[in-house]
Amino acid sequence: MVQVLSNNPVRRIQDSARVFVSATDWLLEPGVDKRKAPELAQRRSENFLDMNRGILSDFGVRGQLGGVRGEIGLWLESDTRIGALPLLSPSSAKPELGLVVEPRFSWSSAGDMLVGTGFRITPEILPLPRMVPSSDRQIPSWVLSATVLMRIEALLKQSSLRFEMNEALLSAPKGQVNWGRYATNYWAKGQCLTIPCRFPDLLADTKLHGAMHWTVLRHQDALRTQRGRHIAVLHLLQRCEALLVQLRSYAPTQPKTGWQPANSHASSDVFRKGLEAIHWTVDERGLGGTSDLAGLPWRMDMATFFEAWIESIAEATAKRFQARLTTCRLHETAVRLHWQPQRLGTQRALIPDVVLHRPDVTLVIDAKYKRHAQLVGYGGYGKGEHDWQTQHREDLLQVLAYSSLFDTPRVVACLAYPTPHDQWQTLKDHGRVLSRATIRQGLRQVEIALIAVPMSGQTAEISVLLGQLLSPMQTTD
Repeated sequence: MVQVLSNNPVRRIQDSARVFVSATDWLLEPGVDKRKAPELAQRRSENFLDMNRGILSDFGVRGQLGGVRGEIGLWLESDTRIGALPLLSPSSAKPELGLVVEPRFSWSSAGDMLVGTGFRITPEILPLPRMVPSSDRQIPSWVLSATVLMRIEALLKQSSLRFEMNEALLSAPKGQVNWGRYATNYWAKGQCLTIPCRFPDLLADTKLHGAMHWTVLRHQDALRTQRGRHIAVLHLLQRCEALLVQLRSYAPTQPKTGWQPANSHASSDVFRKGLEAIHWTVDERGLGGTSDLAGLPWRMDMATFFEAWIESIAEATAKRFQARLTTCRLHETAVRLHWQPQRLGTQRALIPDVVLHRPDVTLVIDAKYKRHAQLVGYGGYGKGEHDWQTQHREDLLQVLAYSSLFDTPRVVACLAYPTPHDQWQTLKDHGRVLSRATIRQGLRQVEIALIAVPMSGQTAEISVLLGQLLSPMQTTD
C-alpha cells in the first residue's frame, strides 16, 4: 500500500499495517529542485528516523528508509497501538509533523466496543511537552471526551468530601478549644454553652466542584453536536447527565489557565489526572473540531482493548450460564512459575486473559488481536507472504499451556480472534465462526476451540457461542 498525500503535516495509518509514505510529499518543501529532490529526500528521511526513533518506538511504530517505483520515502510499520503522536520535522527540528494511528476496524467499531466494555479501557493521554498539529480534527470528539469524563468521575468520587480545619461556636467542646477566648468573651458574660472550637471537618471543595461542573457542561455541549453519529455519544451524554446531577449544588465556574485548587492532593494520581482533564478543556485541547488548536498526544493498545471486550462478553456469558469469572485485568488468573535456579527463569507466570469456572468445566480464553480469524475460518492459514500457520501454532501451544493449570473434569482452551462484523456474518452464514477439537489426557478431556469475535459492540450472539463451549461436544460417528 502506497500512501501519497498532499502537504499535510499529519499522516494517518492503521494499526497492524505497513505503509509507504513519500518523503517528497511529507518531508520536503514545495518547489524543491527535482534534480536535488532524491538526495534531499533520502537525507531528510534518515534524519527523520534519527530524530523520532524514540517516540516512534514508544508507539510501536517501526520506520525504515525505502522506495517504491523510484520514489524515496519511509516504510512505517505499526503494531497494535493506536493514537496521535507529535514528530520533529527534519528541516526545522520542531514538532511540526504528526502521525495518527487509527484502529483497523474503524472508529465506529471501536466506539461500539467502548460502550460494550463500559468504557473500562479509554485512551491514555500522554504527558508530552508538545502537541500534535491539527490532529484534533482527525479523530472523533467522543474519543477524548470519554477519557475526560472518566477522569472527572474518578475525581468526583475521591474529592466529594475532604477534611479541612473548621472554626465554630459550639455548645460542647470539640477538637481544640480556645479556652482563653471562651473565658474572656463568653464565660464572663454568662454564655457558658458558647464554646469556640477548632476541629477537622469534612467539607466539599466548592471551587473544584464548580470547575468539574463547568468541564462536564463543556463536554456535554461538544457531544451534543455529535448526536446521532454514534451510539457512544449517547452513552457519554448519559454519563454527563449523571455527573451533573451530583454537581448541581455547585455553580459551574470556568477556571483560569493554570489554576490550582487550594490544598490540592498533588500526590494523588486520580487528582492529578482529573485536574489535567479540566485544564485540557479550558485550553480546548482535543475537542474534535471545536478548536483550531493542536491535538493532545494520546495512545491506546488495541490488544488490551480487545482483551477488555472479551472480558465483557465473558461477563455476559457468566451471568447467563451460572459460571464464575476471573480476569487478567484484575490480576485474578496469574499462576506463578517456580524456576530452579530462580534467576534463570524467563516467564514468571502463566496469565490467561479470561477464565470461566464451573464445577464440571473450566473455559480458559486467550484473546489474540490478530488477523487469523478470517484465515482460519476459510482454511487459508499458511498462505500469503506471512507464515500465519506458524503464528497460529504458537497461539495454540500457549492456550494449551493454560489448560494444564486446571483440574476440572473438562477443560476448554479457547482462542478468540477479532473479525469485522460483516466478515463475521459471512463466517456465521458458512458455519465457521466456531470450531472445536478434543484431546484426551488420561482421565481428563481437553478441548480446543477457535472462535471469531465480531468487532460490533454486541455481546448476545457471541456469549451464546461461549455458553456452548461450557457444554460437552456432540460427537458424530
